[in-house]
Amino acid sequence: MWLRVVCDWLGTEFSRLRTTVNQHVDVFKADHIANISDLPSAQTVVHRLFPHCMILLLLRWMSANDLPKFRDGQTVEGTSVAWHGSELDHSYAGEDFQKSKLFSFIQLILEFANGCLVSGIAHVLYPRLMQAQL
Repeated sequence: MWLRVVCDWLGTEFSRLRTTVNQHVDVFKADHIANISDLPSAQTVVHRLFPHCMILLLLRWMSANDLPKFRDGQTVEGTSVAWHGSELDHSYAGEDFQKSKLFSFIQLILEFANGCLVSGIAHVLYPRLMQAQL
């Protein structure tokens, strides 16, 4: 029961963030139009485009034992980090996840979920998925 309520609320909140995410994506695309074949790492892209709460949900879901630490030494459980408008909180140290393949999956999931295609993989897969649904 509670999980349904939380999921409904969280889905609604994430839906509200979609416009802001798409604005970040538009800026990102404009900044990288000249070197679209040489984008930053998935981790960098994810942190530049998506709110911390979305990233945290997927990190928790996909790898609860490997959460990154925040600069102040607290783990995610000990913090109440929020994403407000354009104030992204990317304050945690990335050493733990620099080479993690999780961010490649997280990037694709967030691109599809928000309808903002950035990576080449998303541009190829999204139309195929949409055709398969028809």
